[in-house]
Amino acid sequence: MIQAVVGSGGKTTLIHRLAEEYRAQGKKVFVTTTTHMRAEPDTLLTDDPEPILRALEQTGYAMAGIPEGEKIRALSPATYAAVCARSDEVLVEADGSRGLPLKYPSDQEPVIPDNAEEIRVVCGLNALGRPAREVCHRLERVTACLGIPENAVITPAHVQRLVTEGYLRPLRAAFPDKKVTLMPRTDGSLYQRAVASLLVQEQDVSVLQKEWFCPQPRLIICGGGHVSREVAALAARLDFTTRVIDERPELLTRERFPTAEELICDSYDNLARHLDPGACYVVVTPNHKADLQCVETILPTDYAYLGMMGSRRKVESTVEQLRQKGFSRERIDTIFAPVGLEIGAVTPAEIALSILAQIVQQKNKNHMASADRSLLETREQGVLCIVVEKHGSVPRGVGSMMLVTPDQTLGSIGGGEGEYRAICHARAHGGYDVQTYILHGGAAGGLDMVCGGSMKVLFVPV
Repeated sequence: MIQAVVGSGGKTTLIHRLAEEYRAQGKKVFVTTTTHMRAEPDTLLTDDPEPILRALEQTGYAMAGIPEGEKIRALSPATYAAVCARSDEVLVEADGSRGLPLKYPSDQEPVIPDNAEEIRVVCGLNALGRPAREVCHRLERVTACLGIPENAVITPAHVQRLVTEGYLRPLRAAFPDKKVTLMPRTDGSLYQRAVASLLVQEQDVSVLQKEWFCPQPRLIICGGGHVSREVAALAARLDFTTRVIDERPELLTRERFPTAEELICDSYDNLARHLDPGACYVVVTPNHKADLQCVETILPTDYAYLGMMGSRRKVESTVEQLRQKGFSRERIDTIFAPVGLEIGAVTPAEIALSILAQIVQQKNKNHMASADRSLLETREQGVLCIVVEKHGSVPRGVGSMMLVTPDQTLGSIGGGEGEYRAICHARAHGGYDVQTYILHGGAAGGLDMVCGGSMKVLFVPV
């Protein structure tokens, strides 16, 4: 098999990985280039076929090319043909990209050898979320293809159009007898794995929303008193990962906070060390000074929610002090104070209910992520089931996900009969698909008993 590897964002890495796999199978592997390729310590810098063939016979592997600086360039046609004839697998780097994740080829690129049987197109998904000018080779061609300025942030749809217009379509037209496949390179995250799967399936990647793949915001509670204890307990029921911070070690015990992921005993002077981007913050310390210190530390950062407990007089005093410290009215107005919905809460448990209700209200109003962390962090392979459309009363919203493997599931799309049918379909079908499930109010199976609607589920092998 003779394979040409083109594109950007991991060609050389892919070639060496494939070479190792083929060598492990006992095959003779030849690696070379039709353009330029970085020389490795064991690269044969020669156009003489004899030492290349000798290495193939002795070790089962040879990487060769004519030296040019720190790189190698293409062998002569005669040498290339002679070595190909004695090799089981030939891997040819047939394109250049200067180490960048994406590119649009020039009119002379890529350089496909006539005897290639398969063309593998590589693209690097580490370009996602970054400006085009930082991640694209032949930037002027990229921006012309996509119709974007050079500072535009790269999206999955941009990647799909680039590889389709720059590689897949023209290569299939020019080489109808050769197999052309796409090989996206990912960082292993669930989001990039899902994008890569749709790219390989040549399905519309714009159906995926990046925010679906962000973890539910961490809940950070400043203060370890009675209200904090109730907030942490209820937050666990709502699938929040909770961190509690207090200066008093006698309060931060597992007996009082059994469900908290982290208990941090530290001075509020060091609070900045314990903040997370995009977190939800509840400030319920025992005194006004500590409340102000915490809010002042959190306010300049990136957060999804910031609430502070206290009387209206205390809140007014805090607002005035923050204004005097230079915070804008617009920024101060992002604080929920007094914290919680107005439900007439009296007891710590009722106050906790009002606080979590307000956080959930803001989360759903602002479409904050709510994906399960164990799902997002898994490296398991399986079929990712995503709710991409819903109508009527269904248990979960658009973007809800679960991963189905042969022996387990991670996450949920609502439970009941609808989820059960999706699990069965994922295991039976195993590939890309879209299914719509009608949930009847009288259907048997848990949550479906109170539902009447439908949900469209996207099945993505990852």
